[in-house]
Amino acid sequence: MSEALLQDAQMAFQAGRVAEAAKLYHDVLRANPRQFDALYALGMIYFHSNEFEKSQYLIGEALKLDPLFLDGLCIRGVALVKLKRFEQGLACFERALAMKPDFIEALSNHGTTLLELGRTEEGLDEIERALAIDPGHAVSWNNRGNALTKLNRFQEAFESYDRALAVAPDFPDARLNRLYALGELSRGRPGFAEVLCAQGADLIARNQLTDALYAFEEAIGVEPDNVPAIAGRATVLLSLNHTDEALRSFDAVLAREPTHAISWNNRGNALAKLKRFEEAVESYDRALMLEPGLAQAAENRANALFELKRGTRCPPGYMRHLFDDFASHYDDTMLNKLGYQAHLHLRELADRVLPQRERGWRVLDLGCGTGLVGEAFGDLARGGRMDGIDLAPRMIEAARSRGVYDDLTLGDIESILAAPGRGYNLILAADTMIYIGDLTNVFSGVARRLEQGGFYLFAVESMPGSSWEQSPMNRFRHSEAYLREEAARAGLEFVDLIERPLRQEASQPVGGFAIALRKPLLQ
Repeated sequence: MSEALLQDAQMAFQAGRVAEAAKLYHDVLRANPRQFDALYALGMIYFHSNEFEKSQYLIGEALKLDPLFLDGLCIRGVALVKLKRFEQGLACFERALAMKPDFIEALSNHGTTLLELGRTEEGLDEIERALAIDPGHAVSWNNRGNALTKLNRFQEAFESYDRALAVAPDFPDARLNRLYALGELSRGRPGFAEVLCAQGADLIARNQLTDALYAFEEAIGVEPDNVPAIAGRATVLLSLNHTDEALRSFDAVLAREPTHAISWNNRGNALAKLKRFEEAVESYDRALMLEPGLAQAAENRANALFELKRGTRCPPGYMRHLFDDFASHYDDTMLNKLGYQAHLHLRELADRVLPQRERGWRVLDLGCGTGLVGEAFGDLARGGRMDGIDLAPRMIEAARSRGVYDDLTLGDIESILAAPGRGYNLILAADTMIYIGDLTNVFSGVARRLEQGGFYLFAVESMPGSSWEQSPMNRFRHSEAYLREEAARAGLEFVDLIERPLRQEASQPVGGFAIALRKPLLQ
């Protein structure tokens, strides 16, 4: 019975079901309190859960059954040290070392415990013994640095932390300790704040935000008015979601340097996080006034205007994230749950308006998504070509897997249509125009890429009146009058319109138009 329970516990632990494993190990011990494997495994579970009292007790019970179990002695010693029972911890390490004098983990932990007890020179000797046995032991290099720091030997400490990081580049304690040693070495020297700011920027790039915050705060301690340090600190605070404090810090930067464009942008980001979008737009405007080419400020401004329902389209960055997240379940959600049919309406419209040709169309699919349109029109493109554009990389991957496109381009359709490129005699957009309000740029781009006599078939959500609007769902609706006016402005003829529901939303059909436009033949 207990053997079967033990196997179940081990399997649960290996599968990552730790709580279930702990319960099963307890069941094993109720049946057999002297089961060594269960005692040790449960002790390790409690150790990794920071329940050190339970851990040291259970591992101690296991050691009564096997007093020569070196790993158990070392782990129990660490648990006792965590409980500030340093002498008992030392005794565990010393028992292990008596049996195996070169046991690296026991040596390292023994030395670290001596440091905790203020016996720094002894601790340093012990850690150096460990490194003589294993020069690649990163933890011991870090602990050696700690010992040297306590002895105010900062240059040697700095070098020790460097050795730790050479072995384990992502060792956060060593990186933070190195920064402290650097600070002590450089304090009062010209350029020290700049060194710390460079360290902070490097730590941000590694996503070690807590350490980066420490670096910038150290720099501010040296130079309280250092703008890069204050700005760096504010940026980290924003990333850590300390938004109010970040906003105050950006204000502090701008009080010192009102022309710091990136801080105006980042201040806008803080305001946007706080849903203060009007103020965010003002901040982005200031950033762009100072640095008109600051692309991130322009994109962030568009996002804020979109939140205020004053955008002319869904921002590309918003769309990219939305559809990258959606790509894996797009077809199932759209077709099976929302009853999406826009691609089929376009094919119905094509059968009504296109000249009766069996194949050979040169087709461009705008916002191709996972390739539903490409599949619906594949027969018409046979003997011609089928190309697609989408701004979400995962959508492009899904479309490519369908095997119906000759070429797929990653990018924003407005930008791509505005650039020189291949001509087509059929351009399609099924689930794309609903994310753009002002269609002027798209229609002019389509007119540029269509060959004479070519067709543009697209779907939109419909509305009465003479304009377009942003819907509560952050899509866009268009009126027939607006579509006719914009088509004429772009030099495209209005050929046909069918009115059909595009999808379901809250169990209600979403009304839409499927539209056919044509680029006239030259007279």
